[in-house]
Amino acid sequence: MVRTDFTQLRNGSELLKRGFARMQQGGVIMDVVDPDQAAVAEDAGAVAVMALERVPADIRRDGGVARMSHPDMIQGILDCTSIPVMAKARIGH
Repeated sequence: MVRTDFTQLRNGSELLKRGFARMQQGGVIMDVVDPDQAAVAEDAGAVAVMALERVPADIRRDGGVARMSHPDMIQGILDCTSIPVMAKARIGH
């Protein structure tokens, strides 16, 4: 059995970043607000999901701002899907 050192991949190496971009090519990244939507997106063939507090159309309609999603919601999405999950992170006020 061949052991592979995944240290570079875990630290955001150039290989990981380029590989992630290639994996997304030609696919759809869906905006989701809960694990159920993420499961539907994965079943429909999405290559990744973006975990959001609210979808951009609702934010624009209500004149609000994009906030970071709750970590528990993000974890729920991670637990129910096998595709990459992206989330907004905000540091500051």
